[in-house]
Amino acid sequence: MNVPPPADSLDTLYKGYHGWLLGWLRRRLDCPHNAADLAQDTFVRLLSAGAYVAPREPRAFLATVARRLLVDRSRRQKLEQAYREELARYVEHLDQAPSPEQLLAAVNALEHIARALEQMSSRVRQVFILRHLEGLSHAQIAERFQVSSKTVQNDLVQALLQCHAASESAR
Repeated sequence: MNVPPPADSLDTLYKGYHGWLLGWLRRRLDCPHNAADLAQDTFVRLLSAGAYVAPREPRAFLATVARRLLVDRSRRQKLEQAYREELARYVEHLDQAPSPEQLLAAVNALEHIARALEQMSSRVRQVFILRHLEGLSHAQIAERFQVSSKTVQNDLVQALLQCHAASESAR
């Protein structure tokens, strides 16, 4: 019987399970390079999380962290796609395309929003995405989370404040 290696430190977790995680991600992603990047991002996330506590089920633990990163990646891709679509609609109504400076400013703004989204609590991030990317109303979001419309409004205000703070800190 193949006994899984111990995971009593982040170092032993990495040494014992990086290969497994990489294989797990390769089966789920089309690109081995993306799988390798996401495997590394998984361990970077764990490094930045603070004090390490050895998981009882290392594979399930790593799979959960990686799945959350996949969701974040998907959200970021949706945000980028929405921007590209909006830019394409915008360009259709212009005599000329946006300047390189305008494009750089827009890309920087998106990067700040993406960083702000990573810092938000899960519900606040989901509320922001449902409202601004999916176009759901406050009432629809409130029903989905079983909270009041006022709570949704407060979450959106908090999200916008974090986006603003992220853009201000970059200046």
